[in-house]
Amino acid sequence: MAKKSGGWQAQAMDVVYGLKPEEIAERTGVDVSTARRWKTGATRIPKSALLLLEADLGCFGEDWRGWRIVRGELVSPEGWRIKPGEVMAVPLLRQQLAAYQSAERVINALEEQPAPAEWTAQIA
Repeated sequence: MAKKSGGWQAQAMDVVYGLKPEEIAERTGVDVSTARRWKTGATRIPKSALLLLEADLGCFGEDWRGWRIVRGELVSPEGWRIKPGEVMAVPLLRQQLAAYQSAERVINALEEQPAPAEWTAQIA
């Protein structure tokens, strides 16, 4: 399969389109004049800068591909948003879900028990 003309550089231009040069400079740690050159297409945007601009955490490991940081929030590939303070609550939420699932199993097991009227029929 042939690569599309422009490849990741065209993708980079899409990423910087809605950003101000000052934002690009701040996110990538470059001078504003460099960010302006990238934005106008005068110089190529390095792939490392593109990864920073996309905020895709997949650059840190394959398991994080599609996860992003957007406006200070962690965003899943499905679009779930988690604020920094909420991240600490994830283990608690997991424990709560496990407790609910355990209680549900107990309730289901109780529902499978014979009713008192059926006890005598089973004993006989």
